[in-house]
Amino acid sequence: MTSSKHTRAHCNTCGGERNHGVLHSEKTSWSDDEHPISGSDEYETLKCLGCDSIELRHTSYFSEDYDGPTITYFPPAMFRQQPTWFKNLFFEIPQEDDFVEPLLQEIYVALQNNQPRLAAMGVRSLIETIMIAKTGDNGTFAKNISEFENLGYVSTLQRERMEAILEAGHAAIHRAFEPRQEDIITLLDITEHIIETVYLHKGKVDKLKKRVPAKKSKKANKVDQRG
Repeated sequence: MTSSKHTRAHCNTCGGERNHGVLHSEKTSWSDDEHPISGSDEYETLKCLGCDSIELRHTSYFSEDYDGPTITYFPPAMFRQQPTWFKNLFFEIPQEDDFVEPLLQEIYVALQNNQPRLAAMGVRSLIETIMIAKTGDNGTFAKNISEFENLGYVSTLQRERMEAILEAGHAAIHRAFEPRQEDIITLLDITEHIIETVYLHKGKVDKLKKRVPAKKSKKANKVDQRG
């Protein structure tokens, strides 16, 4: 049925809870004839009142679930928005490194679908592949990351942080480590910073240099003063 009511719901585009209009909703309920249990499913087509994005919300209720109803969204709700530069990443990456954008996209999809282990594994894979692309394969992880630092892509402090996030990915693969949400945020913060440093900062700095007026020579300054 069509409704004109409003509700609060998650919006991926705006980020977080926003007011939504309910374009359509359908609800079904059930109960068991032999046991005192019941449940319901409600499907709502929602439109964000801020950005006009459309999404589907499914609210599932079961009388024996004491944590309350389960709410899921399609597309799945993202707890973290992609960086503003992501949509332009494809155009900034050299052709030989065209693995960066799709692999980073897969990491975001894993997070969007509540797969933190897959996201951590993806982060490790992405960082290692970037290092090898820039340094060549030096045979071991330790040699690759040392050469990555030697070539100036990261500082000593950044290298230590890289080692920590790569170890988290290794633990997710081999030791059943399940990162928490705050762990994933840390992994992504550092990963996105590395991508910006390696691929995006140079272009931005070059554009800045072109806009900054050149320094005048001392001789030119004296001529200006006499004039």
